[in-house]
Amino acid sequence: MSVVLGVDSSLTISGCALVRFGDGPDAADPVWETWRGRTVAAEVETVETLRRRIRVMLREILAIVPPRLTLSVVEGPAMSAKYTPLADERAGLRWMLIDQLMARGPVALVSPISRQALSGVGTIPRGTKGPQRKRMVTAAVVQMLPGVHVPDHNVADAVALAAAGAHRVGLRMPYSVKQEKAHANVAWPVESVA
Repeated sequence: MSVVLGVDSSLTISGCALVRFGDGPDAADPVWETWRGRTVAAEVETVETLRRRIRVMLREILAIVPPRLTLSVVEGPAMSAKYTPLADERAGLRWMLIDQLMARGPVALVSPISRQALSGVGTIPRGTKGPQRKRMVTAAVVQMLPGVHVPDHNVADAVALAAAGAHRVGLRMPYSVKQEKAHANVAWPVESVA
């Protein structure tokens, strides 16, 4: 049995997706679980309140994750984005999460650009604003995996990441040529080879 996790981590709402699937031609259909981790910002953020939010978010993400994973796929930072408030804290959360996940198995870090291509969204016209872009990605993920519960763009990103990880370890996804090319460009951990 293979178990793959996808996470789009954030200090406010993190999207999470877990897919379990068997090997061989007689294996049952993949079983998907999706959830969101949530925290609430303090009225005045301090070192203590930010630390608490990070720890709460880690618990929310890891609450139903098994002790061993075949592969975890985490969305990395948007390197082309300008520095924004709480970027450092988001990075701290991401690396604390990666540390926890590496104790459970190999981890891949996927850029937002690669994750978008892996979602199957196709070409997004230049100038498309963030909310519309997120709706387009969510619609593409729902179309690619119609039986998976995708309540919002956070979970859609996590599902796209988990699907890519599952594809890496042997579950064939209905990928286009563009998705296969994006998949080939990810720096997958050596131990995750199917």
